[in-house]
Amino acid sequence: MPASPYLDQLNQDGFVVIKSIVDKDKLDALREASTKAADLARGGGWPHVRTVGKQFPPWDASQAREHGIWGVQHLMKPDLPGHELFTELYFSDAVIGIVRQLLQCEDDQLIMELFNMLVRPDKDFELRWHRDDIPAEAMPQEEMERLGKHAYHAQYNFALWEDDSLIVVPGSHRRARTDVERDADPFAKSLPGQLIVKLQPGDIVFYNNNILHRGVYSSSKERMTLHGSV
Repeated sequence: MPASPYLDQLNQDGFVVIKSIVDKDKLDALREASTKAADLARGGGWPHVRTVGKQFPPWDASQAREHGIWGVQHLMKPDLPGHELFTELYFSDAVIGIVRQLLQCEDDQLIMELFNMLVRPDKDFELRWHRDDIPAEAMPQEEMERLGKHAYHAQYNFALWEDDSLIVVPGSHRRARTDVERDADPFAKSLPGQLIVKLQPGDIVFYNNNILHRGVYSSSKERMTLHGSV
């Protein structure tokens, strides 16, 4: 495939922001469907949720009423109202066209991985610093062995409202952690060189899932961000 400036930036920084990938009508429709899905999940009518206080699966939906939720899972499941819109976006050329550039592949080489929605929690909630595919206990040589392999995932956040929840350390997808990063508190408020990824409604950020990153979710600010991977 031809060279892609998106891929160049992803390789350099570990993430790339692409502005306004859908028109206003599509954005409004997705906002409406997402609001209904979030309300349904908060009210206990959708069991596939991420509960506040737990970063990784599995999540127990019975904890949702007590602790609140920070995510809605299985957006394309046919019994979720609005699933058609979510499915259409996931497979749209607006998204898949970028995926093809980042993975340098054709449609018949793509595999559906995940698609969910990250939402405003009922109380402030933060994720620890992490790499998705590399455990925190990994030694530098282990980190470099995994980071040296081909990227198999095109992972993204698509913002329906303004979103500044994703914090990354640019370039960290190409190297082992520094001593400062390795010794830092997992919930450290800042690391040297960190950057807050700021998205406007309709913007999408693709990021290397092994960049050093975390999420900070405010209960006082509306958030609905579609989180997917191919």
